[in-house]
Amino acid sequence: MDLKKTFTTPSWHRTLVLRRIIAFILIGIAGLLIAHSWLKKDPTAVVIVQEIPAGTKVEASDLGLQAIPTSLLPSTSYDSIDDVVGLVAASTLSSGEIATKPRFVGTELINSIATNVTDSSLVEEINMVPLSLAEPSVIPLLQHGDTISVVSQDPDTGLPENIAAGGTVILAGGTDPSTILIALPQSIAEKVAAQSLNTPLAVVLTGDRADNYTTAE
Repeated sequence: MDLKKTFTTPSWHRTLVLRRIIAFILIGIAGLLIAHSWLKKDPTAVVIVQEIPAGTKVEASDLGLQAIPTSLLPSTSYDSIDDVVGLVAASTLSSGEIATKPRFVGTELINSIATNVTDSSLVEEINMVPLSLAEPSVIPLLQHGDTISVVSQDPDTGLPENIAAGGTVILAGGTDPSTILIALPQSIAEKVAAQSLNTPLAVVLTGDRADNYTTAE
């Protein structure tokens, strides 16, 4: 076959050859795309496999790994389960959710900012306490990291009673706009949790932010 004559002379035969060449090229491109999709693997990310309530320390059984398309993968996601185990859920985490850094509070951070100034005992493990306030309207004024005291009213005298000092705000509002999550040493956290069952509680802002307001005045 004279290829030069075939391609330079208009004819049905030339049209057929060109169509076949184009078809082979398209088939080749399709094959390359399919091969690329087979060879390319989506990155894996840590996902939540069962609901984790706010303030709960994350266990390995709460987590799993799942392939996530790069276009859908948050930049703050985790790729190792070990990096998430031991963190504390800042708000309720749902099953199937991709684990991302803003959704957790590191235990080291909590221990570094939470102090117990109502008790001179040895340093205790830090616990998270969800706290419903008697006056929820103050919650929007609180910020993550604020130092607070938890107070109530003495039923006999009507005077304010300091239940816990040196608590640290971990989450204000969150999924429940009437609740805050605070960090306290274990024994004090248990006391506050028990007290909240029967007594309306309020918080007083202390620490650096309160000092800044005083200085400004």
